[in-house]
Order: sequence, then C-alpha cells, then structure tokens
Amino acid sequence: MGLNAALNSGRTSLQTNQKAIEITGLNIANVNTEGYSRQTPNLTPYPALSFGDFFVGTGVTVGSIERSHDVFLDGQIKTKSADVGLESGMSNPLAELERVLGIGDNSLSDQFDQYFDSWRQLSTNPGGEVERQMVLQRGELISNAFVGAYNETQGVVKNINTTIVSKIDGVNLRVDEIAQLNNRISALETSGQDANSDRDRRDLLLKELSQSIGATSFETSNGTVSVQLGNGMPLVEGDKSTHIVGTYNDTDVNLSLEFGTGTIPLDRTAMGGEFRGLYEVRDVTIPDLVNRLDQLAYSFTTQVNAMHQAGTDLTGAAGENFFTAPGTHQSQAYADPAALNFGTGSIDLNVNGTLTTVAIGAGANSVNGVAAAINASGAAVTATVDPDNNSLILTPNVTGQNVTIDASGLAAGVYDAPRFTSSGMASSMSMHLTSTAQLAAGTSGAAGDNTNALAILDLEKQTSTDLGGNDTFVSYYGKIVSTLGVEAARNRQAQQGYEDSLIQLQNLRDGIDGVSLEDEMINLLQYQRSFEASAKFLSSVDEMMGTLLTLKR
Repeated sequence: MGLNAALNSGRTSLQTNQKAIEITGLNIANVNTEGYSRQTPNLTPYPALSFGDFFVGTGVTVGSIERSHDVFLDGQIKTKSADVGLESGMSNPLAELERVLGIGDNSLSDQFDQYFDSWRQLSTNPGGEVERQMVLQRGELISNAFVGAYNETQGVVKNINTTIVSKIDGVNLRVDEIAQLNNRISALETSGQDANSDRDRRDLLLKELSQSIGATSFETSNGTVSVQLGNGMPLVEGDKSTHIVGTYNDTDVNLSLEFGTGTIPLDRTAMGGEFRGLYEVRDVTIPDLVNRLDQLAYSFTTQVNAMHQAGTDLTGAAGENFFTAPGTHQSQAYADPAALNFGTGSIDLNVNGTLTTVAIGAGANSVNGVAAAINASGAAVTATVDPDNNSLILTPNVTGQNVTIDASGLAAGVYDAPRFTSSGMASSMSMHLTSTAQLAAGTSGAAGDNTNALAILDLEKQTSTDLGGNDTFVSYYGKIVSTLGVEAARNRQAQQGYEDSLIQLQNLRDGIDGVSLEDEMINLLQYQRSFEASAKFLSSVDEMMGTLLTLKR
C-alpha cells in the first residue's frame, strides 16, 4: 500500500501543479484585460489513510480557485464612475452653450454695442438717410441675434435628446446581460463550480451602468446582484430585467421604465451618471438661460419702444414702436395670490406713452389685490392671475401697444415686487419699423433735432428695473455669460478631478486585485519546480517498484 500511496501522491501533485500552471498562464494572458481579477489556486491535501500506527497522506488537489476581489474598493470605483459620468454628460453641451453665448465678435454683446453706436452716428446727423438706414439694419441684426441665440440653445437641446436616445439601447443590453450572468453564476456556484470570469464581466457591466445611468447594486445570498436606479426603481432582480424606454413630450425625450404593458416615468432625480448630466443641462441650465435671454429681450424691447414713442418722425407724427411689442407681460410666480405679502406703494404703467400710477394700499397688497387695483385704475391693460403658478399677467387692451411697468415704488414685503417678462420673447423678437422716415430721432420733427436719438442712446448706460435695477443691457448679458462660464469651468475642473480620482482607485484596484507579471512569473517558477520534483518523485517510485518486481522474479 505504501508504494501505491506514493504513486497516487506523485500523480496528484503532477496534476495539481499542472492546473496551477494553467491558472498562472490564464492570469498572464489577461494582464491587459479590463476588469479581470487575479485568480489563485487554493491547494488542499487529500484525506490521509491509516497505515499501521500512522496516517499517511495520499496527495494534493486544487480545492478551489479564488478570485481576488475587494468589495469596498469595487464600491468606491462604481460611485466615482457615476460622478465621472455626471460631469462628462454635462461637458459637451456646456461647451456648446459657451460657444453660443460668448462675448466676442458677432455676439449679443457686440450687437448691443453696434446698435447703440448706430444711434450715436444718427445723433450727429439726424436727417441722414445712410445713418437712418444703419439704425434699421442694426435693429434687424440685434433681433436676429436674439432669435439665433435662442435657436442655437434649442439645437443643443436637440443634440442632448439625440444622445439620450442613442444611449438607451446600450443600457438595456447591459441590463439584460447582467440578468443572464446572474442566472449563470447562481447555477454554477450552486453546483460547486467557480464563476470567476462571469463575476468579472458582471462587475464591469455594473461599473458601466453606474457611469451611464448612476445605477446602484448589491449582492444577494445566492450570488445574484440586484440593480436599482437612484430612486430605488429596479432594473435587475435575479434573472429578470426591466427595460428603459424613451417617451416623447413634444420634442423632448423623457425616460420611463417598462412594467408589463405600462410604463413608469423617470425624472432626472431618478438617475445619475451621464443621463443625469444630460438632463441637468437640458432641463435646468438651458431653461434658465432662455428665461434670462427672454428677460433681456423683453426689457430692451419695451424700453427702446417707450423711448422711441416719445419722439417724432420725419413726417411730424408721433414715434411708433421700434420693435414688435410683447403681447403679454408676466411676473414671477407667487405662493399664495390672496396673501397680503407685498408692501404698499405704487406701480407705474406706461401704455403707448400714457402714464398711469396705480396705488397699492393696505388690503390690496396681494397678487389678487394688485390685479384688481390695476383693472380699476383705467390703464389700458387687463390684469389677470394665472391659476397654474399664481403669476400676474398684464395684456394691453389694444394689440401691439407697448407697455412698460415700473414696480420699484412698491415697498418691500414678504414677496418681491413684480418683475415682468414675456415668455418666448428672445425667440420671436422682430422689427416693427419698416422705413427710415419712421425713425423718431427728435421730438419736434425738425431736420436737425437729435434729442430723442440722444435719449435712446442714453439707454446704453442706464440700469433697468426689469433687470434687477443694477444692470445695463450689456452688463446683464455679461452676467448671463459669466454664470454659464463659471458653470462650464466648474464642470471641467470637477470632471478632471473625478477622472483623476477614478484613475487612482483603478490603479489601487489593479495593484490589489489585478495581475502582476512579476508575481505571476515567480508563481510560474514555483509551480514548474514543483511539477519537476513531482515527476522526479514518480520516477524514483517507479524504480523502486521495478526493483521489487525484480526481487520477486
């Protein structure tokens, strides 16, 4: 029995070291494979057999193949991948918006300068046909600049929607593959086999899902992982997966989860990663930029119109609107239209040159009260309260009339005084004047009268209550651009920082769980020497067996 046991020990040692060399070779082969985790053979002895008064071992075997995996580090990598995805999703749209809203040549800032410069030239020669033509051209160009800026922001929105649609299939494919891997891993490990390669692949997919949509995951007791969105909605449970679908709301694409024959809408707070970044720019950054462009276009249009109406054209007629006047004037939204949260004071309404001062006294200092006071004042506007957001809306009684509103005389209260704008103003801004004779450069109709041209020119450096009372047109636009620039710079810095952190974590992971060629070469030599020693051992036992057989003959 002794030699038989020795033969068995030699045989198992050869087989085990051969298997260990194969595992080492697998590690070396996958040294550059993304997401691969180092595998290590765990050697265990065969059970010992009783041999007289002793227990003699009968060999060695590979009890299991251990996959190197640091759970904490893996979780850190997934979290940081979601942060990288968020900032990278915002990066391209913000860079495109920076291009659209700049301060260089042909920007809105430049168009403001050239518009007022045309009035400056007209003021030196009020009757000059060339100067008048230049004012009309500059008015047309600045209108087109507002419309162009709006259209380009909507082009960025369109690109974002296209990007979202293009990424949906990739997310669904990963979700389906994770569900399939869950099924395979559970089946293999239940039968006592290792599923190391499948686990590597699943971890890589989970990292990609974290980066693309901010998905989180946790492992269950049977080896499967459950994958969820940030709001807890499930993407993968066991071997079942849930698909994300795109639903269209006008031109925007929104996401929903498929459940049976129905869907559950997902807002941007349900997501993370690249999708959250894209949604943040589309649904927060761009609407804010458009609202501020509308505010600037509204203030510029109404103030130029009011000043132009105060003058007289070449025919002696009163000046008309320079730009097409806004059709409605809407304030910011308020929480409660019935609450007496305004201060008392007055609001000045100028409708086509007719000034009306509306007194707002105690008991009328609510949104509803202000609307009622305006309607009772005799001003040529109708005030209503929007029931959807409790904002104050003023509509001129005669379509096309210009209205300016100065609410700075309303004392401070819980509510800020109304600041008005017109939705879609930037996208629809256009010229009202059609001929040079309609330009009201003076107030008397005399050929050399430039008083009104100088008054309009003075708007260049005046602050506007519509813009907060502290900004000129150019400085307000500068704030729009600077706010966007600060956000884009923050995005670039944050993206670089998160990417550097992710690289550090990935390097740390590669050092702990990845393949080291130096270590594998040492292991390879170790197993090779063990294999050679086992072969020598078997050769010795074979000689002993041959000697015994010779003695017997």
